[in-house]
Amino acid sequence: LESFIAAMHSRGLQQAKEIAAVLDLSQTRQVLDIGGGSGAFTFEFIRENPAIRGTIFDLPNVIPITRQYISREGIDGSVTTLAGDYLKDKFGYDYDLVFVSAVLHINSPEENILLIKKCAEALNPGGQLVILDHIMTDDRTGPAVGAFFALNMLVGTEKGDTYTEKEIKSWMQIAGFKYIRRRDTPQGSNMMIGIK
Repeated sequence: LESFIAAMHSRGLQQAKEIAAVLDLSQTRQVLDIGGGSGAFTFEFIRENPAIRGTIFDLPNVIPITRQYISREGIDGSVTTLAGDYLKDKFGYDYDLVFVSAVLHINSPEENILLIKKCAEALNPGGQLVILDHIMTDDRTGPAVGAFFALNMLVGTEKGDTYTEKEIKSWMQIAGFKYIRRRDTPQGSNMMIGIK
């Protein structure tokens, strides 16, 4: 588990920079990072806007590892942790940004609808949900990395898959999000963003 989190942290450091560069974080004060692992994205958001306070939500066996990364970063006062199961446990409230990275592909469509509804409940009015994941074309054949990743989810998870822009947008609409848009970075990261 520690090796996996370390690998995701290494990968996340560069990706976090490109994500933070394209998001408007100027009015963001409270961030919830679902499945945040090492906290790489939350740390970068705080570097972008030092007024941000972050909460990293992850499984109980991950959170002790998360705390080690927070301590190494030297920002213990800016980041808290929350342990639980994102399909069962509450996230709390009063967030301006809920960030969901590399999570949707683990779940079934029904589980993703539930998760996105829970994200909406945790957000302040006007807050934004940012979903970072493989976003597939309608025929599900592209991008190629996402298609191959769907095979990985088929053999590695009970219900996981990669999903299309239309699917993710429809789940966000069900949860009441408005102004839903796709945002791609020059380096190839794909996001869906919606406003509560």
